[in-house]
This record gives sequence, structure tokens and C-alpha cells, in this order.
Amino acid sequence: MIIHGERPFRQRTKQGLTIAPMKSGRFMLRVKSSLTAKRVKKDPAFKSLMEDAGRMKIASPLASRVYRELAIGDVRVYRQMVGRAKGLLKEGMAEPKIEIILRKEYGPVEMVFISTGIIYPVRDVRVISLYPPFSYAYISSA
Repeated sequence: MIIHGERPFRQRTKQGLTIAPMKSGRFMLRVKSSLTAKRVKKDPAFKSLMEDAGRMKIASPLASRVYRELAIGDVRVYRQMVGRAKGLLKEGMAEPKIEIILRKEYGPVEMVFISTGIIYPVRDVRVISLYPPFSYAYISSA
């Protein structure tokens, strides 16, 4: 449970309760967490979390090297690249092959400038058909 009050001071923990100040000048009271860094790193319950963190440790620099070569200022593309690299690592692919795949998929592309000044890669533009294909044939009365 979070309780709000009007007394600004530094964060402190006493008797299992943590009191933390907020930017508004109010404070927040919450129960101290029993979760520690040592437990997260050693406990078998967090094994999958630590494996995912290890993949992230490898995937992030791989995607970063490829992303820096692109002239894109959109962090969403970088996040997509990291996700793709993590997926390939999970499948058991080697690091050099992953970098080659990222360069092929996200390599230099033509950019589109829109009126707001935002730059988008052309490959992200979806083509929408105004008239969907029909599965029936027209019968003429003539």
C-alpha cells in the first residue's frame, strides 16, 4: 500500500518500511522488498531471467554496431534490432552470423522525410490496397 503525505526528507528504511520523497514535495511509504541482487543472481527461480540478461548483454552491442552505420535517428529501429538479435541468440546462432543477418535486414535503406521532420525507413511503409481482391466472378447479363 502506498501512503502519500506532505513532509519532504531523504529516503530511509526503518522497521521494514521505506519512506521516499517525490518531486512534488510529498512522500511515499511502502514495505521494504526482500528481493536482493544476490538472490536474483543465484536463485534457480530467476534462472530464465539471468539467461535472458546474458543474451541481452551480447545482442545489444551487436545491434549497436549495425545501428551506428545507419543514418536513422529512431530508437525504435534499434530496439527491433536488439529483439531480433536476442531471438537469433536464443535459437543458438553464432555472433558473426547474427551481425551479418542484421546488416542484411536493416542495412542501408532509402529514407523518407515527412512534414513533421521525422525520418522513416521506406521498408516500414505498408502498402494498403483500396480494393480487396474478390473471390467471385462477375456474371454479365448480355
